[in-house]
Amino acid sequence: MRLATHVAVMAAAVLTSVGSPIASGHPPPGVAASTGANLLLVTIDTLRADHVGAYGAASGTTPAIDRLAQEGVLLHDAVAHVPQTRPSHTSLFTGRLPYEHGIRDNFSPPLDTATPTLATLLKQRGYATGGFIGAYPVSRDSGLQRGFDVYDDPFVAASSVATRQDRSERRGREVVDRALEWLERPRTGPFFVWVHLFDPHAPYDPPAPFAGRFPKDPYSGEVAFADSQVGMTGSLDAWALAVCVNK
Repeated sequence: MRLATHVAVMAAAVLTSVGSPIASGHPPPGVAASTGANLLLVTIDTLRADHVGAYGAASGTTPAIDRLAQEGVLLHDAVAHVPQTRPSHTSLFTGRLPYEHGIRDNFSPPLDTATPTLATLLKQRGYATGGFIGAYPVSRDSGLQRGFDVYDDPFVAASSVATRQDRSERRGREVVDRALEWLERPRTGPFFVWVHLFDPHAPYDPPAPFAGRFPKDPYSGEVAFADSQVGMTGSLDAWALAVCVNK
């Protein structure tokens, strides 16, 4: 699987800009948290690049992402190391390959607590940190909750998700609403927010009005809905907004 992202490079830049290489876990001398930029990372599961206008799609499903691509950095050749949610996000947050961090699939044991992540490094530098999760593969059962002051994931453990009756995912609107509520709290220092959207994942059941716009193509309806939620997060005054799109 490839990632078509407007800020996979931005995510790499964030890892370098907060100080020494991510493997060290130690802040560099003289770095003051008060000078840090606000950072917003949005990841979207199973969003195909051929449904994104910035990559040539004519369906009109992604105006918010298209605007970000136009105003920011658009990558045409970025590679995800694993075609599954948990290990792919783990690589994104650690800067390590799957054989290095040990997460191979969505049911792998939690990430080793000795492994630093983007969230733990930013927390060390005085950032307020919030994670708002759309589905169980990256719930706290993954180990990715370390370093977050708030990790909003109302899911059962991944190992127990066995039936459709288990709550294994939630709409992006709920995820984004929870993130915006947290961001409205008063704070004096910088923040790092991760918003994880799962909507374009099967089974495809877009909410209104997107189901009506794409009655014969519910996947496109899910993509359009996810994009509308990116538009909500994009209204924030954040220095760096990273949107990761599966290709």
